[in-house]
Amino acid sequence: MATQQQFIDFLSEIEPSPTTKSVCISAHSNLRGKLQKHETYKDIHVNTYLSGSYARNTALRPRQTNGTVRRPDVDIIVVTNHTAYDLPSVVIGTLRKAVRSLGYAEVEANRRSICVSLGSVEMDVVPVIPSPWEVGGWLIADKSEEQWLVTNPMGHNQWASGVNKQANGNFVPLVKLVKWWRRENLPHLKRPKGFILETLVAKHMDYKMTSYEDLFAKFLEAIRDEYVWAVQSGQVPHLEDPSVPGNNVFSRVKPEEFKRFYDMAEAHAALVRRAQRETDEDKALPLWQRVFGDRFRKAAQKASMLRPTVTATPGIGLAFPAIAVVPPNKPAGFA
Repeated sequence: MATQQQFIDFLSEIEPSPTTKSVCISAHSNLRGKLQKHETYKDIHVNTYLSGSYARNTALRPRQTNGTVRRPDVDIIVVTNHTAYDLPSVVIGTLRKAVRSLGYAEVEANRRSICVSLGSVEMDVVPVIPSPWEVGGWLIADKSEEQWLVTNPMGHNQWASGVNKQANGNFVPLVKLVKWWRRENLPHLKRPKGFILETLVAKHMDYKMTSYEDLFAKFLEAIRDEYVWAVQSGQVPHLEDPSVPGNNVFSRVKPEEFKRFYDMAEAHAALVRRAQRETDEDKALPLWQRVFGDRFRKAAQKASMLRPTVTATPGIGLAFPAIAVVPPNKPAGFA
């Protein structure tokens, strides 16, 4: 078995470093401020806020590929006064032109966003508009299909915060464990990842449990038991988007992708229980490292690692307290 402290130390280990967070803050703050004051785009710009894993506090330390550290990804939503009558390709093109005019050299237009690449960070900048058909609804531009699609990134931020409170702060740590496990064991699998994993965790986690070891084990077993029928029939399950009713977050996941994810969850559900039953720490550790990789380490004699807490506030971005504090039973870095 492993101790709660081992998991707390491991979660601190896979948390983005203060330097990474500082770089992300500087990059997104500068871009958002410049867009707001842009000579022409300021007439289109209404507001901006963070979305994605940094906003929901589920980001991991940047991955390494062949010894090279990949740049962290930051998602920025740009609320505009475009209308549904504007062509999505024109909306994305206008945003790209404005950002390039600010001096950003690497700006690529994607299907629903533009990607701004700097030396140390990548930013996906996504234009949205209020839905003319639904009060409080939002639309995102899709230039490939040349149409506006229903979305709700702010709703996702609020949903994740609510789920974490409901789980007494244990939702975010479990999401990070699941994301890291998936990264370590399925590095070349395109989907499911990111928000899909967050939605899976919210649906299948035990909201009363506090042990990270047991939370992770029960999550894998829930995936194994809930979706065996889908894998056996070659299907992908339907998983409701928590903020966009009727939207299936699995809609772009292929059956073969889900099967690979499921097979790994099934195999590691048994491996985790085997690690839990092992009473010899030296024998249990290699089993846990087969699940989480080498960053999961032997329990230290004394826990002395302190890291700053990070919170995400819509419209402000990542913010840090003046003093680093680690609660006695939580890993650092959780809102």
